[in-house]
Amino acid sequence: MRSLLRFRWVSTLLLWLGPLLAAHATHILGGELMYTPTTSTTAGVPRYHVMVRLYRDVYKIEQPNVILSCNRNGCAATGTGSFTVTIPRTQVEATYSLGCANAPMYTYDVNLFETDVDLPRGQWTLSVTTENRSQDIVNLFESINSDIYISAFLDNALVAQNSSPKFLSTLLPYILRSQTARYSFSTFDSEGDSLVYRLVPPQQGIEPLRSCGVDIQELSLPNFQISVNTGALIAQATPAQQGYFVMAARVDEYRLVNGSWQQIGWVTRDITYLVLNGTNKSPTFTSLTRDASPTPLPVSQLIRVQPGQTVALTLNATDPDAGQTLRFESQAPGVIPGFSVQKTGPTTAQLTWQVPASLPPGRYNATVAVLDDGCPNASEDLTLSFLVTTQVLADRPAQSPETAAFPMPFREQVQFRAATGAQAVTILDALGRVVARLTSQADGRVLWQPAPTLPAGLYVARGANGQLLARLLRAAE
Repeated sequence: MRSLLRFRWVSTLLLWLGPLLAAHATHILGGELMYTPTTSTTAGVPRYHVMVRLYRDVYKIEQPNVILSCNRNGCAATGTGSFTVTIPRTQVEATYSLGCANAPMYTYDVNLFETDVDLPRGQWTLSVTTENRSQDIVNLFESINSDIYISAFLDNALVAQNSSPKFLSTLLPYILRSQTARYSFSTFDSEGDSLVYRLVPPQQGIEPLRSCGVDIQELSLPNFQISVNTGALIAQATPAQQGYFVMAARVDEYRLVNGSWQQIGWVTRDITYLVLNGTNKSPTFTSLTRDASPTPLPVSQLIRVQPGQTVALTLNATDPDAGQTLRFESQAPGVIPGFSVQKTGPTTAQLTWQVPASLPPGRYNATVAVLDDGCPNASEDLTLSFLVTTQVLADRPAQSPETAAFPMPFREQVQFRAATGAQAVTILDALGRVVARLTSQADGRVLWQPAPTLPAGLYVARGANGQLLARLLRAAE
């Protein structure tokens, strides 16, 4: 009889706690993990500041901490040096409400968890596994049974110090069916490393270890296109079903080490977004002007700057829905030194970047969002690209010296021309890695015969002062 009463009491307790347990298990809408070097407290041992960002439904139970797994020489490593640490939540960075009264599904906040850890020289996989995903994610099979797994990689055996790329936007997108949406997975890398963006399957932790991730079975997805160079995303919502969807992206980080490009790290972001029916159309960025020039430029324009220079851009936007008020938001000022964004008119904003004099040459991205005041608020993320270079910048863009190459596409060899007179010519791949160094003939002619093992793809030829000479497309055999 006592056992029966105990069973009934436990059953009643579970029924009473059920909604709370379910809420605790389904409140996370996304996350990412990043790191940066900090002051060492043990001689000869690198120390890193680790940041975990989680996106949370504000109407569900709060999460005061997460468990960080630090695994050396592989995510499943359990040998010497691997460890776990509990990270407390340090702040709520932002709370977003998409402008709809009595619509909790549109309200979420951004939670930051931070700690410092010693990571001796080696290859480190850092990861966090949170509770089960929501049960109503459309494009995941049995999503209620899937954890959310986010990770980052650091090879500080190859390079002594490295900061991971830092994601720039904390706005989660929603997509109106039949409309094109623009979002950004763009990041800022303070060392100017070469970054490559790609979409990857979302992951869950492997039981019982939970420090490695395994791809989750995905169902139908909207049509996404991501820029491998900037992380800018274009989405066309086509699924018949509305609701929550999940997607993930990975940013691979490369650095020139001893004359060759080596992967030194990567970070991932896993997010949930909404697909909805609706009539509120997204505002769009139309053009920009630079400094005092009145000449409008396309928003896709590559902006050349020098270390120590201050550049001011006026961004112009428009909204197809009459009578709506626009606002501009950017989290880039909290990540990029010397960066600021300020609204200057009903449809304009000014972006100012005082480029740090110590910033290494390289390509850097920044993001700005424009939002309207409809229900829900529609928005567009703009990804801007800056080329920081020590070369003298002309007041006007010089005419491109690019010439036609033939045959195009090519297989065994290709010819093109540089300026008259012998000069050094460099061939680079899509990641900016040097694959060949040549010298033009006296009449400027250049003949390139790459090795048979060189992969098919797009290559560029540049002259001694970095100017573009030719785009070269090698065809597959």
